[in-house]
Amino acid sequence: MASWEPRVKASLAVVLSAIVAWAAVAPAATAAEDKKGPSLSAEVYKFAKPAQEAITKGDFDTGLAQSKLALDAARGAKAPKAYDILTSLNLLAASLQGKKDFIGLADALEQINATEGAPADQKIRNYHSLAQIYGQSAIYDKAVTNTKLWIEQGNGGTEAWGFLAKLYLIQKDCTNGIVALEKSIEGKEPTETDLKLEYQCYNTLGQKAKVTQALEALESRFFTREYLISLMANYETDTDAHAMMNLWRLAFDREFMTRESEFLSYSDMALEAGSPAEALKVLETGIAKGAVKIISQTDSNARRLKQAKDLTADDKKMVASLDKEARAGKSGEADVKVGLAYFGLGEYDKAAESIERGLTPDRVAKVKRVDDAYMNLGVAYYKLGKKDLAEKAFKSAESDPRMARAARVWLQALPKL
Repeated sequence: MASWEPRVKASLAVVLSAIVAWAAVAPAATAAEDKKGPSLSAEVYKFAKPAQEAITKGDFDTGLAQSKLALDAARGAKAPKAYDILTSLNLLAASLQGKKDFIGLADALEQINATEGAPADQKIRNYHSLAQIYGQSAIYDKAVTNTKLWIEQGNGGTEAWGFLAKLYLIQKDCTNGIVALEKSIEGKEPTETDLKLEYQCYNTLGQKAKVTQALEALESRFFTREYLISLMANYETDTDAHAMMNLWRLAFDREFMTRESEFLSYSDMALEAGSPAEALKVLETGIAKGAVKIISQTDSNARRLKQAKDLTADDKKMVASLDKEARAGKSGEADVKVGLAYFGLGEYDKAAESIERGLTPDRVAKVKRVDDAYMNLGVAYYKLGKKDLAEKAFKSAESDPRMARAARVWLQALPKL
């Protein structure tokens, strides 16, 4: 599967567009008026007012200079007032934001949050903005710290957990990243990107069951070559050969197979299962696509091709007589084998009829792999355009643990085919 690298989006202009807000700067109030609410001291006001006017006009250099003077005056007072300091810091932050000095802005926001009397809602907004600034600036320790504060104090929800996951994963920290990622998708449908990240992290952490779960979710929802082939590779070491062959059938039907190894795996399984005509079609398709190479008439691929051709010729000669014998007998296994021969030859109506006959109550007892027979039947019905009957057959196959994975993949894919 292709690598997917999480990114901290370059969205500061949007995120920061409304973080700085201040009340209209007014001169110091009289003693009576002061009871109505906080006001600036006269010493701070004489710098804060021109700072605000400059910022409003877009003159951020002047705004920055005046807001620094206001802050110095506020902190230098004999009895510093929190309101003077916070107002000056807000003006400073607005100037730095206007100048797009985001690291300077981050410092101003940190100072606001450390100032006694800073409103709780503003601090939460600042944690969000600080997380974004530090994340985009690759200062990941501070980005993580502020994202956690955004989550803990502001209930940032899935957005904050998702951002925290990206911060961890961009640092290749899957141990913490997967926890945050799982939190970010609780109670909602995960996106394709979410599932890709889950797959890659679980793979890094060696959690095979979780890797399989993520791949199954990707394959069932998006059904691409990448996900189906990756899922099959994941299944290969502990999945029955008959089940794998039925997965190759799906990959072949969708034209997902592109590599020589894929065509050879499918053709070898078909030969082993007793479906040489199916193997021949796969090999010839692989050769036509340039994936399967015939270097000489004695190489392994040439021998495979000759074997498939010879056995297919035998099936064509004998299938009618074998069908007659199977009908006369009572062995469901004989019926199923005839059905497989018809399947390989592309005679899906006769294949379905023969397999159905073999699965009747008076014959099914002698069928060695009932699950495989139902899968063959399901694919035959699919080829005939009878999806309702295909679905029924796949559901019967799914009841056998050996075939459950393949049947489930076909059932999930069927509505998309």
